[in-house]
Amino acid sequence: MDKIDTIKSLFSQIDKKDKKDFYEAVGDEFQMKPSSVRVGWFFHFEVTSKYKVQENLIVFMEQYIKNLNSK
Repeated sequence: MDKIDTIKSLFSQIDKKDKKDFYEAVGDEFQMKPSSVRVGWFFHFEVTSKYKVQENLIVFMEQYIKNLNSK
């Protein structure tokens, strides 16, 4: 499984009702607008591999999902 497939798999684990908060959290973490995150990263799944962004996003998403599940 490549990194984009891992990101897609993790994204599918986030409930629709939690997506807005998720986009905001990713935007805060990566210093981006939530709308850019939503459209660029999680609609087209065009996440740059530069500067280990994909790897860092995977770690962030795993922690985010873990925190959601522990509520």
